Amino acid sequence: MKNFKNYLAGLAVFALLFSSCSKEETGVDPTTEKATLSFGAIVADLASQSTNKQSDLSDLPECSDAAPAYVEIVLMQGDEYIVGGDAPYRVDLVSGQVFTEEDPALELDPGTYSLEHFAVYDAAGNLTWIAPKGGVLAEFVDAPLPLSINLGAGVKKYVDVSVVCYDDRDVNEYGYLFFEFDTTRAFEFCFFANYCTPEGRHFPARFSVEFSIDGTVIYTAAENINEVGVNAAGDNYARPICFALPDLPQYGDDEEYLDYTITLLDWDGVYDGPGTVITGSLSRNEVEANFDGDDNVNYEHIRFGCDGTTPPDDDNDGVPNDDDICPGFDDNADADGDGIPDGCDECPNTPADMDDDGDCLPNNDDPCPYDPDNDCEDNPVGEGCETAYMFGDVELNSLDYPGNNWGWGLEITAADIAAEADGVWEIPFYAGAGQNDISKGWEAGHVVLTLEGGNLEVDIVLNDGVTINDTHIYVGSDWPDSRAPGQFDLDDDDDVYSVNGWDPVYVIVHAEVCGD
Repeated sequence: MKNFKNYLAGLAVFALLFSSCSKEETGVDPTTEKATLSFGAIVADLASQSTNKQSDLSDLPECSDAAPAYVEIVLMQGDEYIVGGDAPYRVDLVSGQVFTEEDPALELDPGTYSLEHFAVYDAAGNLTWIAPKGGVLAEFVDAPLPLSINLGAGVKKYVDVSVVCYDDRDVNEYGYLFFEFDTTRAFEFCFFANYCTPEGRHFPARFSVEFSIDGTVIYTAAENINEVGVNAAGDNYARPICFALPDLPQYGDDEEYLDYTITLLDWDGVYDGPGTVITGSLSRNEVEANFDGDDNVNYEHIRFGCDGTTPPDDDNDGVPNDDDICPGFDDNADADGDGIPDGCDECPNTPADMDDDGDCLPNNDDPCPYDPDNDCEDNPVGEGCETAYMFGDVELNSLDYPGNNWGWGLEITAADIAAEADGVWEIPFYAGAGQNDISKGWEAGHVVLTLEGGNLEVDIVLNDGVTINDTHIYVGSDWPDSRAPGQFDLDDDDDVYSVNGWDPVYVIVHAEVCGD
């Protein structure tokens, strides 16, 4: 995990991608390879634009009568700071004008640059205008930050920057965090937590984190809750949560200025949390003490209700042995994000729910997504008539039905629907696959499931040389009372079923098919 030393270069949550509008002074100086950059501030007319915009802004910023005196900027090239690397860089305005003086720091090599920060101040140092880079006020300017600026050799370029008035409101409305006006430097800090019940059982914890500086909240608890879930193996997991914290130069190395509040939250189906709150503060030295070399950050391990007793953790991954999903390996290392730690994941780069046959090929890239041997193209049409079922993620003989006949059912969850943007699934239709062993059967075709507007359409597409006799289709909000095809068939001739509001949706498709 990277210990990012700046947030502008390393964290995408602080940047939006936009392009700029600029103009060049006529003429090029052929005697230099350098380009000269200047900026002008164009104040947006919010009153007129507000009639054409929809936003959450209840009132417009009030403008100061003070004359602008200088600007502060941050200029980058790729991930490298060019101007304003430690703090925004001051450039004076031409007296009585709203464009900057020539400055040696803005004599640059040809190339493409990005303006990441632009604020205008009066002579007393009061912030008067600002270029939005997000928040509700960004919609009131034609080109929010960052602005892309292309510089050619010998060119003197003037870039107009759209600004709006600043009236000491919450800087988040302009897309900034308050500390950005003091520093562009930040470092990373991460929390991981466990919860110990009064009975002594240990769980990975679900929790929220709030950070503040001198009473000003920079990260809210409501928006900063760690991710938890259940992996494909049925184990509960929780992830660490990480923050870019401002490295403010006005505080000493051992001065604790970063105040945090961590709250234990309920985890549905796992535990009922008592709402325990842990507070603390961090200094620069305490944050940097968690750095592990140049590229990694160790987690700060928080324990709720554990009475100071550290449970055994033989693999040192921050997860006690009793709760370890993957003993001997780091439970937090999960490259594909499927909740199965890499050390115990047979396909560490392919999420389990995107690889139905377990061959480590995502379904969308798998030539035979339901055959781990990928020889489905060599599956000939069988002879005679056989029972056929649509392949699914639940074997019917695993449900509480009498007998032990084969067959599958499919469970479609809200997550499945969200993952399939077009709402269409193509699923193999297997014949003669006794005991759900597809190697014993043959592929008679496939079933196309189409979800649109709360309706699910079921179509059976047969391979060449295959005919079909009786069909039995079930679509419901739970499994049918009986798996006997003649009893669960819905007798719906148009094969379109209303599933509005159901989660999950359960589907069984059965037929008798005949090969040549």
